Amino acid sequence: MFSRLLPALAGTALMLLASPVLAQSATGTARGVDPQASATIQNQTRQLVVGSDVFIGDRVETGDKGLVQIKFADQTELVVGPRSALVIDDYLLRADNSIGKLSVNALAGTFRFATGTGPKDRYQISTPTGTIGVRGTEFDFVVTPQNTQVLLFSGGVQMCNAGGQCAELTETCDLGSFDTALAQVLGHPDAITGQARADLRSQFLYAVNQSGLMSEFRFDSALRCLNRPASEDVPALDTILGDGDAPVDDYNSCSFYEYSCG
Repeated sequence: MFSRLLPALAGTALMLLASPVLAQSATGTARGVDPQASATIQNQTRQLVVGSDVFIGDRVETGDKGLVQIKFADQTELVVGPRSALVIDDYLLRADNSIGKLSVNALAGTFRFATGTGPKDRYQISTPTGTIGVRGTEFDFVVTPQNTQVLLFSGGVQMCNAGGQCAELTETCDLGSFDTALAQVLGHPDAITGQARADLRSQFLYAVNQSGLMSEFRFDSALRCLNRPASEDVPALDTILGDGDAPVDDYNSCSFYEYSCG
């Protein structure tokens, strides 16, 4: 009887190894998911729900109302916004749960990223126009086939285009962009007015309103970048708030700034 079981057991093992999802360990977990979110690997597509695992090679895609909030084992946080797509290229976790490498390829859309516990030079984000090198950082970025824009909240970011030209963001609310011809620091968005500012607010969704994100994916400094009037003489946020710090929920409410919900 045992001899008859061996072929069946061997066949089951081969099926497990052949499945790209079952044959490897998960790299991260979807902590928060809105509808219209999926992951595809080797032509196998599965709908993502809260608690879904994410694997190396997964292409994560969202629809018009889709949203995925992913947390990796080393505490790295990644948000994939609506109408967005990226591929988890590589993820290596060491025995002490520190990261050996995390590489993602952001194809198009809007994203949020925060580094985990690993050395900061182990993180890399590729886009159609170049790469984003991370230096212990919280930031949002928007990707199109022609251009990548980055809005920094803390830490530092090095942006390099495909031609090897690089620029660094180092200050809170620094805005930068890079395409195939140029990598540049644009400075604080306060100096940007009119339609250009309206475009930024429509692209950097979570720098305008974080209410759709779980608390662990919200950054206190994010709402200080695009929600102030476009003027050089705006009072500092501490002046507006007074001596005490407002709760995070107040920063994220639509009423804190009357124009903060777009």
